[in-house]
Amino acid sequence: MVERARDVRLEDLATTAETLRERPLPAWDSMSHFADDPERARRYLMVLDTINFSFWLPEGMPGPRPGGYTQMAERLRDVYRGGAGLEDPDSLAVIDAETLGRLLGPFPMLAERAQALNELGRHGYDGLVGETAVDTARNFAEELVSYRDVSGYDGRQVPFLKRAQIVAADLLGAGLAGFPDLDQLTCFADYKLPQVLRHLGALEYSPPLAARVDGWVELQSGEPAEVEIRAATVVAVERLREELTHRGRRLTSVEVDWLLWHSAQEVFPMRPYHRVRGIYY
Repeated sequence: MVERARDVRLEDLATTAETLRERPLPAWDSMSHFADDPERARRYLMVLDTINFSFWLPEGMPGPRPGGYTQMAERLRDVYRGGAGLEDPDSLAVIDAETLGRLLGPFPMLAERAQALNELGRHGYDGLVGETAVDTARNFAEELVSYRDVSGYDGRQVPFLKRAQIVAADLLGAGLAGFPDLDQLTCFADYKLPQVLRHLGALEYSPPLAARVDGWVELQSGEPAEVEIRAATVVAVERLREELTHRGRRLTSVEVDWLLWHSAQEVFPMRPYHRVRGIYY
């Protein structure tokens, strides 16, 4: 579909590949994540990834700024250390937005985050983590609606499964699983990866889409341009992985994702990321 895309196209990947070629892989951030007990840490990551979406706030929004993913990970870590009971499926099944906000802070979409946790609590943890990364991602996407990240485009279904795949990668990265098939996962199509890929010249937007993104105009989840951005991100990472292999560095797509995501935290200034309000990323 990327070849038929109307608003997003791939450009030269050489600059991006060279930028990443010598960059060290980031280590798992054990300080920001709960790691005091392996079984509780697995539950912690499943809870964290269930609410791992949509951290951006409108420009000029009054009130406290809750922060992003790392701040949520740290606040949930502290909840687990304090024994507030958030890991218990029965507690998750009935948690509401007010309680979640009191525990974690004023993140956007608290009602949607609470609903996703309700679903996880009703299901329970059993049967979600499989023997492989692919099995784990599939289980989450099939068993939990909030993880079923599939978009329509020109009559086709396009599965991204960002959070379903990231659960498997997080469990592996934290040393809580020994999946042999990390190379079978794609990158995690979010809003930071296409931002840095565009900054490095790997992605180009049409003038109308560029004007919307650069003007902080919110895109709608599932609209063609938004699906094109995410699809082009996945393809760009796959081609970057191949390009890096040609340059002597063999990585998985997930590892390329990690390099790009961490790069995006360090580059300033950059043009804005595309803004979409939804539960999938």
